[in-house]
Amino acid sequence: MKAIGIGLCLVVFFHGRGSSQANNTADQVIEGGKVVVELIKVLTGKKDIEKNPGCKGTYADLCIVNESSGSITAVLQQHTSGEKKEMVILPTMKECCLQISTGIWTYDLRTSGTAQSIRKGDLQIEGCQNLIMNIKY
Repeated sequence: MKAIGIGLCLVVFFHGRGSSQANNTADQVIEGGKVVVELIKVLTGKKDIEKNPGCKGTYADLCIVNESSGSITAVLQQHTSGEKKEMVILPTMKECCLQISTGIWTYDLRTSGTAQSIRKGDLQIEGCQNLIMNIKY
């Protein structure tokens, strides 16, 4: 890169020395220098690299910790898309839904093997959150 710039300067310099007019030579050197500077700017300019947006606004992680003596079942359903997830969490264990989409989710916690709910509700999932629900009944 430097070699190209130096080479262009030398070409402009020696080309200008061949003319007999000093004022004309100085103008050519200045114009040649401007061309070299612009060329170096173009060649070394930073390219626009598309950045990875990450998780912002797209997904989050939700973990449920069962602190009770019996296993529980968690049923999650998103309002807008109808996406549904179901997890069985053993006693004193933790289960996670990784990269769950953002939005409003309805949850229903039940003791495993029964239809009786322990707790129901809605969750607002926002991008990049790491939510943990501790359940003890």
